[in-house]
Amino acid sequence: MRRILMTLSCLLAAGAAHGAESAAVQRCIDQFQAEQNRIEREFRRTRPPETDRAAFERWANNLHAALNAAGRAAEACERRSQPALTPERLTTLEACMAQVAAQSEALERRYAGRTLSREEQSQLRAEQLALHERRIACDLASRR
Repeated sequence: MRRILMTLSCLLAAGAAHGAESAAVQRCIDQFQAEQNRIEREFRRTRPPETDRAAFERWANNLHAALNAAGRAAEACERRSQPALTPERLTTLEACMAQVAAQSEALERRYAGRTLSREEQSQLRAEQLALHERRIACDLASRR
């Protein structure tokens, strides 16, 4: 969770270096941090005991999904605060994002339809974070 925050903060801070966008970028950072705090508070209140493995796994999956959604919203906010991309850079971004989306779909298929062990959950989350970082890299590369 903190890794996502650090990555997004770095990404959004890099956008802040462009001057006029700094207020919009700071708004994105503030919104993301507030949403992350809200999600963590909400999920902390409803955390089931780890002895109820099925309930705990559902809870953890829902927590990760909520944090991923908040991260995607922050990325979208940051993108909206940036100047428009040239057609060439937009094509490059779309190709990169399509590749990451395909990898994400393959990952979801690999783990779908079964109950995951803790190790598998950790591995899935690590791979999801890596894909998230690749999406960020796609965005950064398109703006250089």
